[in-house]
Amino acid sequence: MRYPAVAGMFYPGSEKDLTRELKSCFKKGPGRMDREESKKVIGLVSPHAGYTYSGPTAAYGFLAMADGGLPETVIVLGPNHHGLGEPIGVSFDDFATPIGVMRNDRELAEAMDIPPDELSHVSEHSMEVQLPFVQFFDKGIRQVCISMMDQSLQTARWLGDRISRAIRMTGRDTLIVASSDFTHCGRNYGYPVPGGMNAGEFARSRDLPVIEKLLKFDLEGAHAEKRRLGTTACGVGPISAMYEAAKYLGAKEARLLNYSTSYDVSPSSSAVGYASMALY
Repeated sequence: MRYPAVAGMFYPGSEKDLTRELKSCFKKGPGRMDREESKKVIGLVSPHAGYTYSGPTAAYGFLAMADGGLPETVIVLGPNHHGLGEPIGVSFDDFATPIGVMRNDRELAEAMDIPPDELSHVSEHSMEVQLPFVQFFDKGIRQVCISMMDQSLQTARWLGDRISRAIRMTGRDTLIVASSDFTHCGRNYGYPVPGGMNAGEFARSRDLPVIEKLLKFDLEGAHAEKRRLGTTACGVGPISAMYEAAKYLGAKEARLLNYSTSYDVSPSSSAVGYASMALY
């Protein structure tokens, strides 16, 4: 069992308070939590900061998930912030949150043919914070969490292929979630903001050109823009792996559901960008 690492910090530590916070995220974000029929979502890009800051943006993606039909299993890909474990870490553990235990889809995890690695998940928040949003709609959905310390495009493509093969092999109805924040800028991150704009505006200027490439399924272009602009998205590997798997599974359309920054919530000399994107 993998127990919560950031409950009570990134999100509330009790089921009652967490459920209330999730409802607030849907209210402040898309403005609803009731499901409406829509296209099936194959993949999401979702932020992983504290819910106060990125929760309303994340809510757009998970509402799109619910609108399109809930999956049997979610595969959550997240960056490895702590440097623990293997370059690619697939967990075979059940994950506990204040809402309850989210069971591991062991058959799907094993079908990826990647040795299990639990160490990379012990302290990592990037996947953990996605799970309560899924549980909000259905506590019975299962999960496979995969950490990425190696975020090269080559490795992401290899992993995307493994994921798509495992999904086809098991016949699982699956949603793939790429957990990533975007540009971190300002005094807190050692990334100076130029004069004439605030930290939120600077983050947006670094992020939107990369997102435009992603909307066109141009991974090489997105990586090139990231390098050119100095876009400090922490989960470019998970995003790329999700895109590769989603394309193999038939995704042909990408939508930007919402973009925001921490500056929108708490104006300061620093900011982080957040995007919610859906692949159909």
